[in-house]
Amino acid sequence: MKAILINPPLSREEMKNPVVANLFSNAMPLGLLYIASYCRERGIDVAAIDGPAERLDLEQTMARVRKADPDVVGITTTTPVFHRAIELARAVKKWSPRMPVVVGGPHISAAPISSMQHECFDIGCAGEGEQAFYELVMALGRGESPESVRGLVLRHPAGGVWFTPPRLSQVDVDTLPFPARDLLNPKLYASLPTDVRYLPKFTQLATRGCPFRCTFCDHASEGKTYRTPSPRYMVDEMEHLVREFGAREVAFVGTTFTARRSDAEEFCELLMERNLGLLWTCSTRVDMVTEDLLRLLKKAGCCSIRFGVESGNQEILDFIRKGITKEQVRRAIELCEKVGIHTKAFFMVGHPKETLETIQETIDFACSLPLTDVTVQINTPLPNTPQFSHARKYGIIDEVDYSRYSFFDAVFVPHGLTREDLLNAHKEFYRRFYWRPQTLRRQLRKLTHLATIWNYLRCLDLIFYLTLDVFRGKKPKPRSADSESSSS
Repeated sequence: MKAILINPPLSREEMKNPVVANLFSNAMPLGLLYIASYCRERGIDVAAIDGPAERLDLEQTMARVRKADPDVVGITTTTPVFHRAIELARAVKKWSPRMPVVVGGPHISAAPISSMQHECFDIGCAGEGEQAFYELVMALGRGESPESVRGLVLRHPAGGVWFTPPRLSQVDVDTLPFPARDLLNPKLYASLPTDVRYLPKFTQLATRGCPFRCTFCDHASEGKTYRTPSPRYMVDEMEHLVREFGAREVAFVGTTFTARRSDAEEFCELLMERNLGLLWTCSTRVDMVTEDLLRLLKKAGCCSIRFGVESGNQEILDFIRKGITKEQVRRAIELCEKVGIHTKAFFMVGHPKETLETIQETIDFACSLPLTDVTVQINTPLPNTPQFSHARKYGIIDEVDYSRYSFFDAVFVPHGLTREDLLNAHKEFYRRFYWRPQTLRRQLRKLTHLATIWNYLRCLDLIFYLTLDVFRGKKPKPRSADSESSSS
């Protein structure tokens, strides 16, 4: 049996947008490559296509599919690109009507019933896909019904959607082969200039699931238990990246790298023993770091930590169940600065109960912190999250057009605000944070060699897109209570 796994291509028009062009192709699709390596290790012939990274359009992607002549086509999808997954699946069916088309990824896990209403999809994989996809391919190869495979979503011939029984257990991460990164060209992936010091840089999985339940996060709907690879497995994979791909920097994917302090400490000790000469970055929570732990991370090569902060208003932090305080945020970031670790914070504008005043409070808070970088998104309630279920109570949401769910468009507008308020505030946040002497100095310190300088030049269009037109526009101002709002 031969399977081809595809990250669906975007349109030429979508790729002209600097945000899409830079953010949809800055890292390998690890979930897809874990499935590929799992299947390949067990004798299945697997190929992979990453449409956005390879700058393919639909016809070019289909030419690759036809050349591969697979027995099964697998498509991964997130909510923002679900429309492109549909488009690709329809093209596959037009070429080969009897070709099994399997769809998986975060969007299918969050919205399996509505997703499988599309007849171009034959089978859905909800949740982690390594075992389910492998068993499905084997069953199809034997001419058996997929009904015997656990963890699938099936369309009934007579109409409707039904689920096979859930998987009895989740795969032990340490038993998985490393992602099949050799199936894609690593040179296609260019990190944002604020996120890389040395090339080649690779992403690596540090956690699966999340022990916390923030209302906006899709981890809250996936039902995953929190699991991590062992420290030795993680260091082994880093050594594999150095040996096979010449890696010089690793970015760990996962939101709570230091949730188990003993594991983080063991990881650092093992990494220092190997002496791989790698820089690395990670993400964690502000309430999960101490000065002595940060010093150990720094000693082991950690050069930057990403923190999810989300808001500078304590009432909003409490409402979204973030479980942190502004004081904890400030302490964690100041400790990182003290020990010499760069920091990036993630923020959102447009939370439920958000006002222009709370947005300005968040921007002021971010600018008061010794942060190196920020990522600012417009709050986008994802299907089957707690926030999505109560979005209509607190504002107006577009529940139809998932192509707008890019995190840079205002698909949810809180009562009392307008779409223009959120778009302007988003750009104002970037402008106020980055166009300051202290932030520019921090960026200049990272320009240590030609590769990083070129990376900044490459992303000038994104920088100007995010900030420049604010110079031409007006800063949104608080309005009186009787002003026109989105709720009227």
